[in-house]
Amino acid sequence: MSEDPSVAAGRRQLRRLETFLDVAYAVLFVDFIMYLPHTEDMAWEALPYGLLSLLLDNSTDLLRLIIAVGLTLISWNLTHKLLGPLDRTNPRHTLLCLLQLIFVCMFLFFAIADPALESLSSPVGQCLSLALSGFIGIAGWSYARKNGLTRASLSEPEKDEVLRSAIIEPVTALLNTGFAFLGPGAWTAGWFVIPMVLVSTRKRVENRRQRAKVGAP
Repeated sequence: MSEDPSVAAGRRQLRRLETFLDVAYAVLFVDFIMYLPHTEDMAWEALPYGLLSLLLDNSTDLLRLIIAVGLTLISWNLTHKLLGPLDRTNPRHTLLCLLQLIFVCMFLFFAIADPALESLSSPVGQCLSLALSGFIGIAGWSYARKNGLTRASLSEPEKDEVLRSAIIEPVTALLNTGFAFLGPGAWTAGWFVIPMVLVSTRKRVENRRQRAKVGAP
């Protein structure tokens, strides 16, 4: 029995979409390298510890750069987490994925425009961009699930788990928006503290649910 041409086209489109997104994220990572401390003038040779001194003198900006790279990597991983269970895509789902990428680019704009976080608009913009990107990605997954674009081998609990595992990233970004009003230090710490709390809370809820199932008659 021959395969439905629309299904085959959707699978090819999914492969092209994944390739395009991988290339786009690779370009974003390369952009971050441009914001490492400049070394072309060789002025670092006069510093006590050479290149190490250059990194130490710019440690705050370097930390923020590392966080930005880490958050971009998490966004890339979230994209694959939501695309991996799919069998194919369609124009509407593809549009949602591209819109998700646009907000990741907006995050990059806020991150590199004000790396010292001198303006409140930078951390708030970064948080809201990542939150919107994540929630759009989840909307794309929900649309794909509702319209039969997921792999046939996935069970309903497995589909539910995809959603539960994907929700932490955008919720972290949304909650950290409030930390931005407390200052750059609190905002920076929020990226580490909030997901730890969310993951810990999720584990406790799942453990209680499992104990309730075991104790049920």
